Amino acid sequence: MVAPIIQQGQVWGLLIAHQCDRPRDWEEWEINLFQQLANQLAIAIRQSLLYQQLQAELCDRKQAETNLKTSLAEKEILLKEIHHRVKNNLCVVASLLELQSNTLTDPQLAKMFEESQNRLYSMALIHEKLYRSPNLAQIDLGEYLEDLVTNLFHSYNVSGNRVKLQVLTEPIALNIETATPCGLIANELVSNTVKHAFPNGKAGTVSVECYQTSDRKIHLFVKDNGVGFPEGLDFRQTSSMGFQVVCTLTEQLEGTIELDSTNGTVFHLIFAELNYSKRL
Repeated sequence: MVAPIIQQGQVWGLLIAHQCDRPRDWEEWEINLFQQLANQLAIAIRQSLLYQQLQAELCDRKQAETNLKTSLAEKEILLKEIHHRVKNNLCVVASLLELQSNTLTDPQLAKMFEESQNRLYSMALIHEKLYRSPNLAQIDLGEYLEDLVTNLFHSYNVSGNRVKLQVLTEPIALNIETATPCGLIANELVSNTVKHAFPNGKAGTVSVECYQTSDRKIHLFVKDNGVGFPEGLDFRQTSSMGFQVVCTLTEQLEGTIELDSTNGTVFHLIFAELNYSKRL
């Protein structure tokens, strides 16, 4: 008795039963049972083949995942190295400016060199934060601003006994496209405060505050209780390069900036994280 083993419409093999001691006629129920056995065997073989195929695909996917993880790790290392080199290059340029400024006899020109150095250091700090961060796409804005303004105070040799610095921030994850202009704006506003708010040895406090509201808007305040902003002077129309930088970068952030000089000086910048991927 012979029963075909059918796989996907084709004969895969034969199931054969034979009685050796004598010829016999097989009963119909025996033939039906034998064919059912062949059918079940076909199903078992099919499942075995599918299992082997699934195992092969799983191995291929695991290998692809391993390759992808390896490639991603290599790219992360490369990106960290790029941020590290950019930071070092910016610091080298800033150091060259410092060396050049030491040869200058014009105080105004030396001041311009110092301002350019601080702008470079503010950008270098961004790249330092990125290559030290586990997330290469974002930095903690609060931590960055605290380090930035603290370094600014040191660079201007501000006496902590005369002018106090207060930094009130919260952790805010921000991409480099947004953090860079924000840092430069903070650099300009704090620099302006340090240079002009407390003339003739006047004492006071500089405050930098930053937080994010439920609508995802980020609020940055730079405050001082110094002599106040000159009356009648529009910071948006001034010839000061620093304020021109502030206004230009505020537009780049698609944000707004307001000045309140009722009691000292308060600059209030409002912006949201830029998402360039949606623009491309």
